[in-house]
Amino acid sequence: MNLFDKVLNYLYLPVAVIITAVFLITNGLAAWLELIYLVLGLLFGWFLISVYLGLLKNPKISIIFSSAIFQVGFLLFSFWVITSNESLVASGIVLGINIFFVRDLVFDYQKRRTILKKKLFNNPETSDRLVLVYLASFILLVALLAFFVIF
Repeated sequence: MNLFDKVLNYLYLPVAVIITAVFLITNGLAAWLELIYLVLGLLFGWFLISVYLGLLKNPKISIIFSSAIFQVGFLLFSFWVITSNESLVASGIVLGINIFFVRDLVFDYQKRRTILKKKLFNNPETSDRLVLVYLASFILLVALLAFFVIF
């Protein structure tokens, strides 16, 4: 499977297209340079974290990135970066990393639920309802983050 198929399978391209379309609708075509900065930040953030985790085969580092504490902390850091910074590249990078986390969570929830429970909460006995609540709230907060970036 080549890189293009992997990107399409992970549904990153449709998310980037939706963010691009909403950004163009709200800001108009005059903001084309800002749109390029945002898309470059999204791509850089997405591929930065995926290449970093792919190159690092250390399971301890991978578990740190997949834990709920790290993801919530990074989400809070992302809100701080987006609200205190006018750079669309920086906003795109943190949004891209958070979208990567969402994709990883959804994939693990669909295919490997026991592994997801162990990665997130370090407890495979965690109830499915708690994992679903965490997943839904994380997706909602990342959508709110995208809303802040676009508007």
